[in-house]
Amino acid sequence: MNNYRLRLGFALAILAYFTTIFLGCRQQGIKSLESSEPNSKGNALDKQLKKVVDEFGLVGMSVALIHEGAVGWQGHYGKANVGKGTKIDGNTKYRIASISKTITALAVMQLQEQGKLNLDTDIGTYLGWKVRNPNYPDTPITLRQLMSHTSSLRDGGGYFDFSREMVAGELSIKELFLPEGAYFTEDLFADHPPGAFFTYTNCSWGLVASIIEKVSGSYFDVYCQKYIFDPMKLTATFNVTQLQSTKELAALYRFEADEWKAQVDDYGDGERVERRFSSYVVGQNGLLFGPQGSLRASTKDLIAFAQLFFNHGTYKGVRILSRESIKTMQTPQWIFDEKNGDTWESFFNAYGLGVHCILNKPNGDVIFPDRKMIGHPGIAYGLLSDLYFDPLTKTGIVFITNGSKQPYTYGKETSFYGVEEAVFKKAYPFLVHLESENKK
Repeated sequence: MNNYRLRLGFALAILAYFTTIFLGCRQQGIKSLESSEPNSKGNALDKQLKKVVDEFGLVGMSVALIHEGAVGWQGHYGKANVGKGTKIDGNTKYRIASISKTITALAVMQLQEQGKLNLDTDIGTYLGWKVRNPNYPDTPITLRQLMSHTSSLRDGGGYFDFSREMVAGELSIKELFLPEGAYFTEDLFADHPPGAFFTYTNCSWGLVASIIEKVSGSYFDVYCQKYIFDPMKLTATFNVTQLQSTKELAALYRFEADEWKAQVDDYGDGERVERRFSSYVVGQNGLLFGPQGSLRASTKDLIAFAQLFFNHGTYKGVRILSRESIKTMQTPQWIFDEKNGDTWESFFNAYGLGVHCILNKPNGDVIFPDRKMIGHPGIAYGLLSDLYFDPLTKTGIVFITNGSKQPYTYGKETSFYGVEEAVFKKAYPFLVHLESENKK
């Protein structure tokens, strides 16, 4: 929609302009707006979002609104790769950070449907070795707890060292979670029994992915490709070496010393290195391909996952999950009761299985004020991302930026970051407009 901002001088140019708008919207699956004004509501939103890019100093940004279960509007801004000069568009893939957890949870639910695992069984049954909070050695930890962040695990200091060294050191995940492991640190576990307290955690998803490998007999990235991405005909992947090209891949940036510095995904020809070392065996370390945050996906891919929830487990006629599994994932497994979790200043108030549940707490987890949404946020290496949607109204939003000159700070009216809050506030009236147009 960026090319719609044209200067009109003559009647023929005006006619050509509106013809372009209509055909462009039809081609992208976007509802055309019945407006005789060149500065239509869609164009107005486009201008407002460009101001957000400028105000926060974003290197690039994608925003998509979901309406009636499909793309209602989308806009893409800035650079995917500063050094190469490539621009962001609808095909750009980002390393989307923690939205990845929702997709990892889909894989678990598939395997439960096949009878290969149970959400409430001691995870040691599947791993072949015992995982225990040393403070509660007799209390088992379950997949349900891992996937709802109530397992009593925390991202201790050893996790960060392990993550940096696991490929070169060809490490087993046991080295992180067993007390005798070289990377085990006491701050890995909280002083709460499993199941009693919400603590948002990344390292726990390494155990989830290791279990997926153990019970399926397949590498985590390969399993997701074969049973989720390929059936849905998506280009998303947990293994960056499987991308045919890096041309559509956004580098993630931090602004340091007055310049953009790429943190990840700034690849030259032949620079993508296979993370699965030659001696690797299935189940050895599910963290290798980032089940907690390393999925590469486009806005199109993310909208497809929303549609999977809208359609109760099917996507374009292909059954990925059962209706019951989808319902279980989006049902809160944990709800804050004023003392049973760390909410991150009223950001996390309810959580399902790999799914953040929005409760619209005042000055807290508000995206659109008139609907309670589900989905997930992400933040890593300069990226900030959101996929949130309402299964009842089949509406939602995708927001992604691959870097900001300004540090991310909380918004003034919600517990989302300021740039997220700004995008949500500008997008919401347009979504309401689409809904009102549909009722006419």
